[in-house]
Amino acid sequence: MVFGHPTEPRHREALTITARTEEAIAAVLRRDERLGEADAAMLARVVSAVMFLAMAASVNAAASVDGILCDIRGQRAALLPC
Repeated sequence: MVFGHPTEPRHREALTITARTEEAIAAVLRRDERLGEADAAMLARVVSAVMFLAMAASVNAAASVDGILCDIRGQRAALLPC
C-alpha cells in the first residue's frame, strides 16, 4: 500500500479502503464538539497510520488479532485520551 502506482488495481483498492476508514474515524472524532473538520480529518489520518503500522509491523507478525487490537487501542489512548 505504501509503494506502487495509485492506478494499479490492488493499490487503488487499498487506497480506497484507507480513505473510507479515515472518513469513518473522522466522523466519530467530529462527535467531540471541540474538534473542527480539519482537526478531525488530521487526527483520523494519524489513527489510520497507527492502525496500518500496527498491522504491518514485522514485530507483530506472530501477534494475535486481539494483541494487535490491544496495541492499536493503547496507541489511540495515548494520542486521544478520553
